[in-house]
Amino acid sequence: MRISSFEHIVRLQFNSLMPIIIKNKLKSRYRQLARRSKLEVLFCEIAETKQVERGTNDTYFYDCVSFKVLHFTIYVSDETLGTALHRLSEKQRSAILLRYFQGMNDREISELYHVSRSAIFSRIKYSLQGTTQGRYLTGGVPPVRFSM
Repeated sequence: MRISSFEHIVRLQFNSLMPIIIKNKLKSRYRQLARRSKLEVLFCEIAETKQVERGTNDTYFYDCVSFKVLHFTIYVSDETLGTALHRLSEKQRSAILLRYFQGMNDREISELYHVSRSAIFSRIKYSLQGTTQGRYLTGGVPPVRFSM
């Protein structure tokens, strides 16, 4: 089957324009790569100290010890602190976690547990000083005495 003269003209125009379009597209791409290469630095060319500055540390939940206090789930990433918190009673542990990890004050914690503010204060104080059996929150090292 023979093609019409119109189709033949369209094919010729297409065949003549395609190399021009491809050449211009390549020029545009090379210019874009040149602009980008001025701004980018290869990772292997960065000094090691700068790599550390820009690096991130991933924290995974299996690296943490989790505690469930009321409707909060609190994750503790320090293993020594996690084991020391496990040694405390449930009341002392919840008071410590709510105070230091959730940022609540004694009044807010006492309202949650329906006890006096002084009871929460004493729970926190005695858990930081150590229990009557001689176990310390700091893993055997006596904590620094404090006054509130």
